[in-house]
Amino acid sequence: MLSRGQVYVLEGDAALEYANVVAGVGKLIRGAPDGRTQIVGLLFPSDFIGTYEKHRSDRTEAYTIEAATDLEICSFPRGKFAQLTDVHPALETKILARTVDELRLARDWMVLLGRKTAAERVATFLIYVADKTAANGCGSQNGSFELPLSRADIADHIGLTVETVSRQITEFRKAGALEISGARKITRYDREALVEAAGF
Repeated sequence: MLSRGQVYVLEGDAALEYANVVAGVGKLIRGAPDGRTQIVGLLFPSDFIGTYEKHRSDRTEAYTIEAATDLEICSFPRGKFAQLTDVHPALETKILARTVDELRLARDWMVLLGRKTAAERVATFLIYVADKTAANGCGSQNGSFELPLSRADIADHIGLTVETVSRQITEFRKAGALEISGARKITRYDREALVEAAGF
């Protein structure tokens, strides 16, 4: 169990294990040579951690993984996991399917960062978190959910300034697309309005 802000693995460390997120949300962080960092993804419950390569033992961690919220992880040694996939080959197929999904999401995120307006970026992020939260049984289609990131982290993740993120969230609230309690609690949202704002 990791508390918010604790680091699970560091980019460049030897990759000794795979893991699954059991509860909470993690941040995937990539560093630049000049010391700057970028949040390149989020990990939600049931997400697989690690680049699966069955016959390589010299992998290093591609990302730093930090707890965005309190984070519970179930980890297992890479060698033992490879043995498990020998016994249960369907597991390997599921991991491949998840890898394809992650590639699609990464490509979608490239479009978001390269072509979408500020309002579209914020709306897309809100829909993504709402849908992932609902899929894990922690929210409802038009119900409430918790933002796992601070405004600063959201801005970092979607390539905007903190002020722009805050302004867009305020605009959505004024338009009736969101109701907010405190800094992170979305008490109600209008998915159709956000989908339209996201440009889908």
